[in-house]
Amino acid sequence: MGKFRAIIFDIDATICDNTERRRRAIELTLNIAVPEELYSRIKKKGFPHIIKALGFEPNNELVKKVERCFLENEELYVLDRPIEGAVETLNALASIYRVGYVTGRPKEQLALDFLKRYGFPIGPVMARRIGSGEGMKKVEIFKEMLKRLEVEPSEAVSVGDMPEDGLASRAAGVLSVGVAEFSTVDVDLMRNNFDHIIERITDLPKLLADLEGGYI
Repeated sequence: MGKFRAIIFDIDATICDNTERRRRAIELTLNIAVPEELYSRIKKKGFPHIIKALGFEPNNELVKKVERCFLENEELYVLDRPIEGAVETLNALASIYRVGYVTGRPKEQLALDFLKRYGFPIGPVMARRIGSGEGMKKVEIFKEMLKRLEVEPSEAVSVGDMPEDGLASRAAGVLSVGVAEFSTVDVDLMRNNFDHIIERITDLPKLLADLEGGYI
């Protein structure tokens, strides 16, 4: 057995492609239809960038309104899809490690519905409504998740997509891995906040094998 016993996964933009939910939240809030050709070029950007690209002023009030629709309109969650290879990767890892999930979704059931619908391994889920700039709220969530998984911080790895995921993980004493593929921030910024960066979630087993010194 290697040094790690558990992996704590973020969901949105880490194992879940939520770009269509983001698009629909923008359309509903701004009362427009977003052309596919345009959205394909900007869909992995943050809300302020997308709103500006659509010709609107991305003031704080409007960004928060879009974000509320994105997070709190439960009907939109059916638009979520697994990132390619995520289901297979997590199931393979779940045969070796304990798996848990932390998420900014407002309800745990929204996370569980997604995990069960697509066949992800089921583990403890902790949900808290986390908006832009509030990622450090995850510190206490990480600490509680460690208790649920019955591991020490040094025995766990966290996997996320936003700088706050990495910072919160470090604050909890957990090694952090950033996944760049669907992150809405530049990879150089991610490197400043995560211990390790991978391009895709499917790269995680190799990274863990390297960190474990060949145990996997």
